[in-house]
Amino acid sequence: MDHREELLRAFGIGPEDLELNRTGRLGQAQMRNLRRSGYANIASSLVIGAGLAAILYWIATKPLAPVQWILATLLFVGALAAGVVHFRRTRAAAAEGAVQCLTGSVQVRSRGRAGWFLSVEARSFRLPVRPWHIQNDARYRVYIVPRTNGIVGMEPDTQMAPQRAGA
Repeated sequence: MDHREELLRAFGIGPEDLELNRTGRLGQAQMRNLRRSGYANIASSLVIGAGLAAILYWIATKPLAPVQWILATLLFVGALAAGVVHFRRTRAAAAEGAVQCLTGSVQVRSRGRAGWFLSVEARSFRLPVRPWHIQNDARYRVYIVPRTNGIVGMEPDTQMAPQRAGA
């Protein structure tokens, strides 16, 4: 399996998705992945919000004072609201279907608990695949969705040869 095929598999997309990306459009698999991301974020927001509220409930002295109930409710609603914002953004991005291509040498860096990030053209994005799928300092075409600022596909940039020093 060549590097391009490895990236297709890692992103869960096909060659037809990259063909559409080259024209500035999202492929069907990428639209499906964006929608799934929105649903997953709503679900995790519910779990996180419920967890925060439950922690507050169990560590507080019994019976709960009204202010504690209000705080627990605000924690839950805040976590859910963040999930809803992400959900709406991903749904709108899938419906819009726009993709932007950034081309250049990439760098992959860990930000500790924040995860892995990819830098290209002086911009940084959360890396949606495992870092070992990307060759540091190699040239890629990186396809992003502007509305979500997320990477939806990548391919090695074979058309642009690396420049020699002093050229």
